[in-house]
Amino acid sequence: MNDPFVTLRIRDFLLFDRVATLGTITAAARELGVPKATASRWLQALEAHAGGPLIRRTTRSATLTERGRAFHEASRALLAAARVAQTAATGDEPSGTLRVSVPVPFGRVVGGRVIAAFRRELPRVGLEVVLDNARVDLVAGRFDLAIRGGRLPDSTLIARKLARVPMWLYASARYASTQPDQIPVIGAVGDRALLSRVWPDGGALSVVVDDRAAVADALVWGAGAGALPAFLGEPAREEGQLVRLQDAPLTSIDVHALFLPTQRGDVRLQRLIDHIAAALGEVV
Repeated sequence: MNDPFVTLRIRDFLLFDRVATLGTITAAARELGVPKATASRWLQALEAHAGGPLIRRTTRSATLTERGRAFHEASRALLAAARVAQTAATGDEPSGTLRVSVPVPFGRVVGGRVIAAFRRELPRVGLEVVLDNARVDLVAGRFDLAIRGGRLPDSTLIARKLARVPMWLYASARYASTQPDQIPVIGAVGDRALLSRVWPDGGALSVVVDDRAAVADALVWGAGAGALPAFLGEPAREEGQLVRLQDAPLTSIDVHALFLPTQRGDVRLQRLIDHIAAALGEVV
């Protein structure tokens, strides 16, 4: 048979993935339990079959070439498929670790229940959850999944819509009978345009914070009025701590799960997304 890929093994792709992630051949070889010389030989064979260098080597690091980056993204699908096949063939439980980026407000509200439910189903799969409101680069940050709300930029990522979340104008319960223009306004960064639908001057924000969850906390403690997604505002409203100032939401925000196309077949990732969607559905 003349197919040059017949002699390749899954181990070669796995090693390449670990070098790309860890940044050195030494660290990857140590993690896989093989001598560095053996790891280097496997990588050389992989590069020979790929038709050119995949890794730029120095004495201290290994970085991907342009060819290597393209090869790495494509090869992750092979590794994901191999793990799925192994699980199906052996009946072994999925294992490993998933690294997830989640906005702070969302993580505070549904993170606990998702972690508990997911771990009950897949106890051998670890989770590394990073709470961060900033958009992240999945490849550079080595994330398997990112949860984000709002309009998505054009990209090659797979976006699975989880829910449409209404944004309501809430006020602290002590302002229930106060005219809206007499209530101090607490806002997150970028809220002026949204609040200008109620107040022409954007509400003349008394306080601006960069975390929507902090806005919710402030309103619960009696600070004034502000815009909150339903998953932050409704639990407090049901407890009598907040009131709605309008009969209709200010706007609605789509929440998506974002992941690389190469991880479409990762059963661990898809089950985690299912749990996140279920938890979000309970609080929207």
